[in-house]
Amino acid sequence: MLQSDMTTTMFPLVLSLLCYSLVAVQAQRNYIYNFSPYVSPTTVLLNYEKMVENFKVFVYKPNSAQLKFASTVESLFYSSLHNSTYLTQDPEEAHLFFLPFSSDLSTRALARVLSRIRNDFPYWNRTLGADHFYLSRVGIPLERDRNLVELKKNAVQISCFPTPNDKFVPHKDITLPPVPDPHVLLQRVPARSLVNDNETWRGEEFLCAMKHTNDASWIGEALRVGCVPVVVTEEPLNDMPFMDVLRCREMAVFVRSVGGVTRALGDTWRERHERMRKLGVAASTHFQWNQPPLPFDAFNTIMYQLWLRRHTVRYAMVQ
Repeated sequence: MLQSDMTTTMFPLVLSLLCYSLVAVQAQRNYIYNFSPYVSPTTVLLNYEKMVENFKVFVYKPNSAQLKFASTVESLFYSSLHNSTYLTQDPEEAHLFFLPFSSDLSTRALARVLSRIRNDFPYWNRTLGADHFYLSRVGIPLERDRNLVELKKNAVQISCFPTPNDKFVPHKDITLPPVPDPHVLLQRVPARSLVNDNETWRGEEFLCAMKHTNDASWIGEALRVGCVPVVVTEEPLNDMPFMDVLRCREMAVFVRSVGGVTRALGDTWRERHERMRKLGVAASTHFQWNQPPLPFDAFNTIMYQLWLRRHTVRYAMVQ
């Protein structure tokens, strides 16, 4: 009877402790999620460490001795990759394969480059290019040539932000965050000048308006100094840098017109602003380009996105 009484007495206590532990764990997860800029805050650091330790990329021999790129950020990415520890001389240990070619290469010449790689190496045919990636400032257009169709459909395209919607495939392609232009001044606009005048708002509640088709080189700097970017675009925004890594829509405001800012912010702006600002500051490191690259900067975050795409479908070879 005594043991039975003790069991009866202890059971509610154990149950209460278990419930308390579950609540505490959930509260911790909620805290991490609410104050982390990452889409997957509980796994990003572990995956990043695995990437740094294991990721290997094989680079094919360029089509010319001197590659020509149409933008500074493309050259910066290529030089960073060329001097990184991610490169391997053994294609058998590579997770992904990089196709280097000049920006001014014609589509016909590019098709010949791909044909050579298909015939000289076995790696393209294993996946029809799904484990390959390439640089293209404005993206590759749709073409009828088989090699270019596979390049556009399967390979990961790394282009410059912004990229035309018809030349960007969401969830596959990646955009490079722009290099800040020292000649473009960042204009910090008080929030009350864009929405209803409310003098009770703090003066440091700033927004930074931009148009999707205009220069976007200051977006990383805007996040760093605590501005909340307002992105004005009439088209679906699928090519924002790091959209599969960072919670971009929770640190920036996206509207179809400047007149839609008030409606987008709503009555909860004051409560949301501080959280959006902190998320933006925390995420700003990923938009910074460094020479040599630093952990979690723009180059290494691009590599992290590629690392997440290393699991590819092995297509059957086309006879």
